[in-house]
Amino acid sequence: MSKIVLVETVSTFRHVYAVRLKDNEPVEHALDDVVMNVNDNKISEVTQSHIAEDIFSHRVVTEKEYLEMFDRDNAYLSEWPTEKKLEFIYQRETEIDWGPDVGKEILEPYEC
Repeated sequence: MSKIVLVETVSTFRHVYAVRLKDNEPVEHALDDVVMNVNDNKISEVTQSHIAEDIFSHRVVTEKEYLEMFDRDNAYLSEWPTEKKLEFIYQRETEIDWGPDVGKEILEPYEC
């Protein structure tokens, strides 16, 4: 027997932009330029680096629910055959022995 677990994450990236200002302009104008213009492709990032991928939700779904989600979130792929959509489900090749005490650790309260 198996189950499908959807794990939703958010990726965080560090972006760096360079803005040239006149000497008499306040630095805050550069901040405004980035926030107001980056989505209009008027300003480009100089560098980008991935910081983290954080899990914010998970849930167990049926294969039917998975396929409905796949079609809803990937409407442009909805015509794919079911077999192709199911290829996106990761299948661990070997069983992981987490040991008998996993999840039983009691953490001491954090003191400031």
